[in-house]
Amino acid sequence: MRNPLAPLLVSLLLASSLAGCVGGGDESENISVMATYEATNATIVEYWYDGQIVDTEYPLLAFDFAPSTGPYAFVSYFVNGEHATGQADGSSSTLVEVEFTHHGLHRLELSAGYTDASGESLEVSGEELLVRIEKRIVWQEDSTNNPSAMVLDTRNEAGEEPASVLVIDSTVHNPDLINNLGGGQDVDVSWALIDETQEACQSQPGTVEEGESATWKTVHFNTYEVHELRVYYEEGQDLIDVEQYVSIEYEQLETAPNA
Repeated sequence: MRNPLAPLLVSLLLASSLAGCVGGGDESENISVMATYEATNATIVEYWYDGQIVDTEYPLLAFDFAPSTGPYAFVSYFVNGEHATGQADGSSSTLVEVEFTHHGLHRLELSAGYTDASGESLEVSGEELLVRIEKRIVWQEDSTNNPSAMVLDTRNEAGEEPASVLVIDSTVHNPDLINNLGGGQDVDVSWALIDETQEACQSQPGTVEEGESATWKTVHFNTYEVHELRVYYEEGQDLIDVEQYVSIEYEQLETAPNA
């Protein structure tokens, strides 16, 4: 008698022998896209003179895709982020340099392009990482009795995390009226950090003797709004110089360097 289960067993064996063969599999599973990087944090530096911006230095970070592997040669490498991108021609270099023009925590994704056996151009994603970009403002104002207000926009320009702290180092110089001879007077000044309601969050008075300097150093943790740093010339006759360094800093959440 013919076994009624025989056709069913044959069908199951045939299906089992074909499993995993249709379509040849996903080639992207055999591709590893990664990079080495010596730094994952940097600082934008703005230079101001007499109330006007004169220069900005935007940092570059380098990502070397040499450790990436796959069944085909890579024709391109990419670093992709909302506010920072870079790419390289894989036929000539594995190094991608990225310029950062926004301060904040940047989420970046690495990817690479290749051409498969059929001639189709494909791109595969790989490692994701977090980069911390801070901002520093260098301010110089000379020979004034009415210093300009320094606008401080601490709101993050990249990522979701706000800056953690605003660090202020402000110095007033009262140069000798006549070089090396004196002849001038003391100058009374005051500092204030003003919020969006025009209220002083912090303030500090100071007297600057002739030929001397006075400094106000402070930190501020409200980084969600725009502030102004002001130096008020309260009383005196001599002209003063103002030298200020302000840093917008973020929590150290960046991916650790691996090179």
